[in-house]
Amino acid sequence: MIPMFIAKRENGEKIHLLYHHDEELLHRMRKRESFFCIACGKKVLMRLGKQKKWHFAHKKEDSCLAFYEAESKYHRHGKELLYRWFKRQNFHVDIEHYLPEIQQRPDIFIERAGRKIAIEYQCANLSIEQLYKRTYSYWRAGIQVIWIIGGNQLKKHSAYWMKFSSLMAFSLQSYPQPLLIFFCSKQKSFMRCAFLTSFSTSVSFSHIIYLPTETTTFEMLFSPVPFKKEILDREWKQRKDYFRKNALPIWNYNHKSLLRLLYQCKCTPANFPSEIGVPLPSSFAFQTNPFIWQAFLYMKCIGELAIGECISLEYACSYVKKYTKRRMLPYFSTHIWKVAVTEYMTFLCCAGVLRKVGTYKYRKIRGIAMLKTEEEVIKYDAICLAYALSLFEAKYNMREGKGDIIKTDREGIT
Repeated sequence: MIPMFIAKRENGEKIHLLYHHDEELLHRMRKRESFFCIACGKKVLMRLGKQKKWHFAHKKEDSCLAFYEAESKYHRHGKELLYRWFKRQNFHVDIEHYLPEIQQRPDIFIERAGRKIAIEYQCANLSIEQLYKRTYSYWRAGIQVIWIIGGNQLKKHSAYWMKFSSLMAFSLQSYPQPLLIFFCSKQKSFMRCAFLTSFSTSVSFSHIIYLPTETTTFEMLFSPVPFKKEILDREWKQRKDYFRKNALPIWNYNHKSLLRLLYQCKCTPANFPSEIGVPLPSSFAFQTNPFIWQAFLYMKCIGELAIGECISLEYACSYVKKYTKRRMLPYFSTHIWKVAVTEYMTFLCCAGVLRKVGTYKYRKIRGIAMLKTEEEVIKYDAICLAYALSLFEAKYNMREGKGDIIKTDREGIT
């Protein structure tokens, strides 16, 4: 039986167990009348126990399409906290509001300034197909949707590194900067993750800020996150250095094609070119490990060009497309992965490999720099990292410890 906070009385009125605190009155009502599911109309049972939150539940033999996902205690408590949080800010808010036109029941439904917004609080893994179906159903009905991920899904490797899943990629908001919103019902706190920068398929850099509900407003969730590039510089440098020293067993198991490419170019995982494995503002667009697609683009596609030959951005994108899987990012342009390729081409211009000779055209001006000693690796890794971080400075306002996006185009909801 899946619990819910709202049901319909025999007279058609809604009864909301988050509002009612008179247990004696509720017991009398339960004896006198029946209650019905607001979605399917079937009879539901009022539960007024001591161990769980008061709720309604379908009978065991009944099923309801609108209540298709079982909820944990963590989820139910978080949903209630979010509802009360919106209520305190004087939002027109409802919990478990059934939308008959799309047969969906968002956890929280708010209306503000003429906009309808569904808040989905996701505390368990959900397939991309289900996420897609729900999201686009809302959009077709003219309803914006914000996915808030349960804090139980945030798996931190360290202070600035986290596991990055398909659910998180799908939930990634685009404005004022790419960000994820988590909510922990135990800590009663939001976790806002910004500057997500992929290091591998499942590991990402992230700047995480904790925002307690008692001091946080809805607007604050979408305010620019302050950030200094020195943090990303330090963290990326340490992780790339560790990766160089430990990459062989990892790549030998998962990425043999990449190892073959390195060996063809007389490189090893310890001394591959510094131009490979650099952070990019839009790298989250790829599911494929960034070391792989950067290596194939730099060492094979561009590497096979003669000095002075030109390459178009269109050709670079089509080449990368062959070697990569892209993430589903509904709040971004479908071409966001091409933005990441463009960023890498711009980085190669900064690094002196290419020169831009047209709007979408580049000329190769030097070959691959082969690193021979550990000192050279350390030196050129630092130089290339500085060039890559300049792309973040060009896109975000970092000079004053801010983090608002400089470009003005917006994707998805705001």
